[in-house]
Order: sequence, then C-alpha cells, then structure tokens
Amino acid sequence: MIESADLMHATLQTRPFSNRDWVFEWKLDGFRCLVRKYGEQIDLISRQGNFFNASFPEIVKAVAAVPGDFVWDAELAIGSGRGAIEFASLQRRARTISPRSIPAAARKCPARLYVFDMLAAGKIDLRDRPLFERKQQLRDSFDETSRLVYVMHAEGVGDLVFEQVQLHDFEGMVAKRTWSVYMRGRSLNWIKIKNAAYTRQTALGFGKV
Repeated sequence: MIESADLMHATLQTRPFSNRDWVFEWKLDGFRCLVRKYGEQIDLISRQGNFFNASFPEIVKAVAAVPGDFVWDAELAIGSGRGAIEFASLQRRARTISPRSIPAAARKCPARLYVFDMLAAGKIDLRDRPLFERKQQLRDSFDETSRLVYVMHAEGVGDLVFEQVQLHDFEGMVAKRTWSVYMRGRSLNWIKIKNAAYTRQTALGFGKV
C-alpha cells in the first residue's frame, strides 16, 4: 500500500525557468495530502502520516463519491489556497477534532482538495508511468466540484507562469519534468520556486510540497 513516506518532493530553486520538456503549476499554500480510496475506505493522510479524516469530513464525502479505487497526490487548502487568512483557517480546521464542533467549522471554512497527481488506479500502480500520462488519467478520473479541483498546468512557459504567480500573490511555482516517473523522496525532476514577496507564518507543521 502506498504510504505518505512514498511521496515525491520538489527541490528548491531560486529562479524560474522555461523549458518545453517541463510543465508548470501554481504552488498552493496548504497541507500536502495523500488520498487513498479502496472500496468504502477513504484515507486522507498528511506528509507526516497523520490522518485528516476527522477534521475534514466534507473532503472524505467528496472523495467517496468518485467512482473506483485510486491513490491521489494533492494539496488540502481553504479557498484559493493562498494568503495568511486562508492558511490560518486551515490550521484551525486541522485542530478541530470534536464531533460537535466540526460541522460548524466545515460550514464556516469549507475545505478544498487540489489534486495534481495519480499514483494508482484500481490495482494498477502508475508511479512508473510518465507524468503526462498520469495527469491525463487523473483528469479523466473525476469531475470537478466545489470540493475537488484538478490542478491545471502550463507546458514550457515557466517564466510566464511565475509572472502570474507574482501578480496573483501565490506562494510559488512547481515545475515538473514531463517524462518523469513518480519517485519516493526529493527529486530534481520536481522543482519549486518560491515567490519572495509572499510571506506567511506557519504555526503547525503538517507539511508542504
């Protein structure tokens, strides 16, 4: 079974770049989340191996409604996934574990799951497939809702994407080599470039990309 220890992580780089062999995504400000669905069993797992299920029942429900069994790599966030206010709301949601308090918290600050990779489909392990193939299968695996969002990407134009990151005040950009397979641990096939103008204090260590 795929575990949080099997997650792939990006290597930090200081400058954006463009390359036709890479795809580029906006970097969201949330908690890394490994999503597993096997039958009726849904697991939302943090980078450190903790479960988010109790705090985010609306996400569990949304994942349960997707047909089939699968494993996704995703970012759990509030709203657009940027800014100190939304991240603080996410932290409060993660701390809310009382069954009496969770429904009100979910109504006030509903979460979203931003999905960017697919590691398994049914009994088929996709990690040895190239990124572009995994993304295509991911895109075909579910319909977007207010809770589940497919992370869009642009091919080749990293400098342009980073300009938009700065313009819209996102945390940064993630560049991924189109033909790369999914490998455990930190990799030079995934590169993250932070937006130096974006600042936010992290009070809880649930884990980043």
